[in-house]
Amino acid sequence: MQGKFCIKGASTTAMFLQQTGNCFVSLKNYLFMSLLRCRTRKLIVAFLILFLGVFYTLPVQSGELRRPFQGVRNLGMGNAGIALSFDENALFYNPAGLVGVDAIIVGLPLLLEVSEDSVDIVNEISKLEGSSSTAEVVELLMGKRAHFRALIDINVIMPFGELVTLGGARGYELQLDLGVRNPVAIEIDFGMRLDQITNLGFGLPLARGRWLFGASVEEVKRCDMPLTTATIGTVLTSSNLSDTFGPLCDRNNLKKAQTFNFGFQRRLESASALKMTWGFTANNVGGLKFNRSDNETSPADQEPEYSTGLSWQPDWGPFRWLFALDLRDLTMKHADDTYCQTKKDTNCIIKRLHFGTELGFFPIDSGASTFAIRAGYNQGYFTHGLEFNPFIFARGLNLQYAVYKTETGNKPGDRPDKRRVFQINFGF
Repeated sequence: MQGKFCIKGASTTAMFLQQTGNCFVSLKNYLFMSLLRCRTRKLIVAFLILFLGVFYTLPVQSGELRRPFQGVRNLGMGNAGIALSFDENALFYNPAGLVGVDAIIVGLPLLLEVSEDSVDIVNEISKLEGSSSTAEVVELLMGKRAHFRALIDINVIMPFGELVTLGGARGYELQLDLGVRNPVAIEIDFGMRLDQITNLGFGLPLARGRWLFGASVEEVKRCDMPLTTATIGTVLTSSNLSDTFGPLCDRNNLKKAQTFNFGFQRRLESASALKMTWGFTANNVGGLKFNRSDNETSPADQEPEYSTGLSWQPDWGPFRWLFALDLRDLTMKHADDTYCQTKKDTNCIIKRLHFGTELGFFPIDSGASTFAIRAGYNQGYFTHGLEFNPFIFARGLNLQYAVYKTETGNKPGDRPDKRRVFQINFGF
């Protein structure tokens, strides 16, 4: 009896110790997860404080860095997208992001962008009477710069499970710029650019999906008329614009160039709750060199451009809150930025800083939500935007809007230009 009692007591003691051990393990796991959630919240709060603080402390920078086919979604988020490109814009920001596309995308976007000066000019001219003189119209234009951009293309993204994702885009983009200055001897600035671009790329996962690699080949056919100045007298006496500013861009007379783009994204395992991703791109590898004649200087060739970025993508059920931070053109050799090619100072570094956030409600796929609001920082200016899919859980009709500013002058704070972008996208 005594032996049975001892055996029973030992068994009871063992069960008690095991249950106690399980409690300690559960308590340990609970404390660890609480600490992780606390640190996660602190990281998000810290990022938001930094995000908002920069809006009010960074100085305004200068120099518009023109890049074709910039997405409305990205522009609303400060034009960031190196580590957050899981949609049709991946081909132009980071082809490695194609791997993150989780559904077939076929889109036909129509984009229209105008500067705020353009809207003001139209409103003011509409108020003039039919007998208004040219002088009155010029007075309204004085000191303003009208900007117009239109884009139409077709894009297809097709994932093949976890093996590879293929993507392609082809379309046209037109930009027009018009400005009036010098009230003493009135001068008119006019510029124009027309691009026909074909971009074909792929993305594939490596190391069990921890690394994402992508590449694309891009063909650019371009006509670029840099801003050219003429007096108001010359413009009025000319029968058409080509007599004053030179031959206008013609779709049948574009200069051709071809280049390659490479990129990767690394899914970081630390702080997994934040779903952090680091990205890097090398665009225009080998240079973007146009087949110009010996006496031609336009369109300008582009040097290789290297960029890096970081993103946070926490998943909160029916909500998606994304954050992205980019530093683009690390070598400061962009052809449009002659100021920073020689003045590689802190201001030029800040000018290449982009970051933004998106809060999406009821995500449809990796790149779209039923409704989303966006905000960000681009070149020293606040940006914001929104997205709406009226079909609720499908991409049949996608509406996007963004407002951003860019610096069009040659010196910091010289001439900011506020622009509004609207895009309607038909597809699935």
